[in-house]
Amino acid sequence: MLTFRFETSRIGPEIEALIGKTGDRAAAHRIIGLTLYDQTVDRFQREIAPDGTPWAPLSPLTLSSRRNKRGILRDRGELFGSIHQVHNATRAEVGTRLNHPKVMVMQSGATIRPRRASVLAVPMGRGGNRPAFIRKAVIPPRPYIGIGRGDEEAVKDALLAWLDA
Repeated sequence: MLTFRFETSRIGPEIEALIGKTGDRAAAHRIIGLTLYDQTVDRFQREIAPDGTPWAPLSPLTLSSRRNKRGILRDRGELFGSIHQVHNATRAEVGTRLNHPKVMVMQSGATIRPRRASVLAVPMGRGGNRPAFIRKAVIPPRPYIGIGRGDEEAVKDALLAWLDA
């Protein structure tokens, strides 16, 4: 599993002051968690990393073996569907519910080499009937979990809107 925390002890004095004005720290962290969740989902849909850089495009080999051509990291929808948020009176967290190596592979990238053979057999087409043989697979990082550009400003705006409501 992969999560990031937005802890009040590490944020700027403006946000801490806004949280203090609410009188309900858990509710404030709920607003923060939902805002960060929305930011994370938006970046995932736009296929950009938390720092604003676009994800690397899919390789032709990957595209040819996909069941679903609708976007990067969306073949089955598992990663996207796993994004969630939790909060309490001291923090908000956004992360993935998946506890699987592919989470870190997609977040950080990886090079996959065969362990017992000279090549990897990559299933191709529907049903994987005709494999492609490659010496290694280089998967570039496509970070989707993390505090991103504009997140702190979005949190401030959400807290101000909630206080004004």
